[in-house]
Amino acid sequence: MTFISDKSSAILKYAFFLLLFSYANTITAQKLTTIKGRVFDAKTKQPLPFVDVTLKGTYIGVSTDLDGQYLIQTRNPSDTIECSFLSYKTISQRIKQEEKQTIDFYMEEEGYQLESVTILAKKGKYRKKNNPAVDLMRKVIANRDKNKIESKDFYQYDKHEKLELDLNNITEEFKQKKAFRNFEFLWEYLDTSTVNGRVYLPVYLREILAKVYYKKDGNEKKEVREAIKMTTFDEALDEQSITSIIDLLYQDIDLYDNNVNLLDNDFLSPMAPWALNYYRFYILDTTYVNNKEAIHLAFIPRNKAFIGFTGDVYISNDGRYSLLKAVLGITKDISMNFVRDIKVVQEYDEVDSVYILTRDDITLDIALSKGGIGMYASRSNTTKNHKFTPPDDPSVFNYTEEITTLDGAYEQADFYWANNRLNPLDEKQEGIYNMIDTLRTVPAYKKFIWFTRVITTGYIPAGPIDIGQISTMYTFNPTEGTRFRLGLESAFRRGRKYQAKTYLAYGLRDKKLKYSGSFLWSFNDDFIENPRHYIKGLYRHDVVFPGLKLEFIEEANLLTSFRRGDANQMLLLDSWNLDYVNESGVGFFKIGLEHRKRQPYGTMVFEAFRNDQPNQSVPDVTTSEISFAGEFSPNTAFIQGREIRTPIKSEHPRFQLSYRAGFKAAGGDFSYHNISLQMKKQVPMSVLGRGDIQIEVGRVFGKGLPFVLLYIPKSNQAYSFQPTSFNTMNFIEFVTDKYARVNYQHYFDGYIFNRIPLIKKLKLKEVIGFKVIHGGLDDANDPRINPDLIQFNRDADGNYLTSTFDGKTPFVEYSVG
Repeated sequence: MTFISDKSSAILKYAFFLLLFSYANTITAQKLTTIKGRVFDAKTKQPLPFVDVTLKGTYIGVSTDLDGQYLIQTRNPSDTIECSFLSYKTISQRIKQEEKQTIDFYMEEEGYQLESVTILAKKGKYRKKNNPAVDLMRKVIANRDKNKIESKDFYQYDKHEKLELDLNNITEEFKQKKAFRNFEFLWEYLDTSTVNGRVYLPVYLREILAKVYYKKDGNEKKEVREAIKMTTFDEALDEQSITSIIDLLYQDIDLYDNNVNLLDNDFLSPMAPWALNYYRFYILDTTYVNNKEAIHLAFIPRNKAFIGFTGDVYISNDGRYSLLKAVLGITKDISMNFVRDIKVVQEYDEVDSVYILTRDDITLDIALSKGGIGMYASRSNTTKNHKFTPPDDPSVFNYTEEITTLDGAYEQADFYWANNRLNPLDEKQEGIYNMIDTLRTVPAYKKFIWFTRVITTGYIPAGPIDIGQISTMYTFNPTEGTRFRLGLESAFRRGRKYQAKTYLAYGLRDKKLKYSGSFLWSFNDDFIENPRHYIKGLYRHDVVFPGLKLEFIEEANLLTSFRRGDANQMLLLDSWNLDYVNESGVGFFKIGLEHRKRQPYGTMVFEAFRNDQPNQSVPDVTTSEISFAGEFSPNTAFIQGREIRTPIKSEHPRFQLSYRAGFKAAGGDFSYHNISLQMKKQVPMSVLGRGDIQIEVGRVFGKGLPFVLLYIPKSNQAYSFQPTSFNTMNFIEFVTDKYARVNYQHYFDGYIFNRIPLIKKLKLKEVIGFKVIHGGLDDANDPRINPDLIQFNRDADGNYLTSTFDGKTPFVEYSVG
């Protein structure tokens, strides 16, 4: 038996907005009853794992861990605690309600003998040799390839997924809070958990109807989503982005794979070849699952702090060693951020001589504070109509992505859902849609949404316009001094084909006005729609640091104002851009035209040999460019933001190609070609965590080019860490016209710290990384050789502030955290 226990907390953005109301006060009306202790064998005094410890007459309980320890915390206790375990006598003891207490149990054996299965005694040291449970799992692993559904040449089935979010620990005092004065109608939708007796409020529901297809040739699996329905808190939120986030957190769990990804953590499957070195297995019983005789095993990680499952698997006792059922959880010692517990239940039924997954439920127990308000996040998959024949339409395998959402999937009518659901909604789930519709009409809720938008986006909604970003309103640097900026843009609302933006900025030290304006026109009906398809014009008159290129945030913001060293070399840009962008599910394509004038600013100087005189000032570097860029990112999900869409985790490589050509026309003074190719990939490494790698190569073709047109590595002098920049490199410290760059970050997920006593109690996760760049500079573009080129700037001692690699040692940067 597996229970959900109480520990820490976690938050899913946008999904549980009401938690913000309650975070300031998590006092509950009824005092907490806490019972902890250990369970031992009365004869050997050895601790007993997997013992069921319950409060008699309730559904509240836990299973002991490998050390026989248990902990129960509840506000709804009974008066008796009970221990039960196979082949041991059940024992019980009275408890004191609303108090903390320690109760140890010593269980006596009954001498019960199971038939056809040998049970490994849990006394003494665990060993793999001569262990019936280990021998059984070896057979399971040896037969897994022929037992999994992918052993068939084809399969297809219908799928109905439900995801539900519920606030839990709703008490009478919680309901009486001033913040909920206008929300009394919410309490009509309260329910009580059958797992631990907590009162909860359903707040979010998402449903998906899809068809799944597989063919063995090429190992291709496609999910075609025909309908998606979800509760909507705010019309400005992108439904496809929310779907992508949920898909990332709730990926399908296949225990026949070596690794299982859950909440962006890789768990080792108990059926993986090396699972016998990672988990301890115990045979508990023989039983029946869906009328099939099964052997019941329990397992737990060898180290309680490892990222791994704990729970039960049921293996067919028919010589095929197929998985019939799995009930999975996690140990209390691992760090899953705010997740208190996870429960996974899967069941398999036999169809056409293969066992297929027919029940697939996941429940997360999360909260904001210990003993306070929390949340259940549960997902269930129902599958029907399994076939093992080729699809009627073979073109389904032509889809590039593993998951494809058909046009109109988000607009399916209620009657469509009523006729096509595989698993009807219960009364509670029906009420979620009605509750949210009512909630959105409450003025207090609208104010809350306004406040939430400000906090999460950094923009202030003000009628037809948005003001922001807030983080760019006040910044500072040595050249401009204190800088104030006011940004305005047309309101971020749906149903509009255009977006207009502008900003004004002023520095108190340089006393110069900077400004920008842009206009975007969408070829979609809605400019927010993901993926986007638009044309955009931009004019900008502003200053920049050469080499400062940040991802996902504005370059001029308060956080990056705090810098180390000298940061005075700047450029004043006057640029016109016209871009055509067409995004798709597998990447994007972009064509652009640009005219840009660069003037030295701050301590930056443009000097060269002119008119037979050295150190003559060059007023500017002006270019006209045409550019092409594209990305190919198969099976990658994206989150659509206000400015850009951000790719989220994908194990498939992403490729980006960029080409820019400068020409001597339309005011441009230089002719050149700039090309770069980049690859990004995430590398899962099971129990060792995962690695993120980026590789980029580039070349600038041209002669006699000023150094500001060459490749300047992305650098960072701010104290905040930038994962894609060189954080120990100064702005414009290096210049090159050919380069290769590697960036690698490895996330160990606690693999090292979990083995260190005391340190492992902190539940820290380690990360290491390195960045390497190497390149060179053609003689024709080297100002140290060609005095008629704009020269590298020098410090007060006459030393160059910029250098090249000159074919020598590359620049290498390490990071540990």
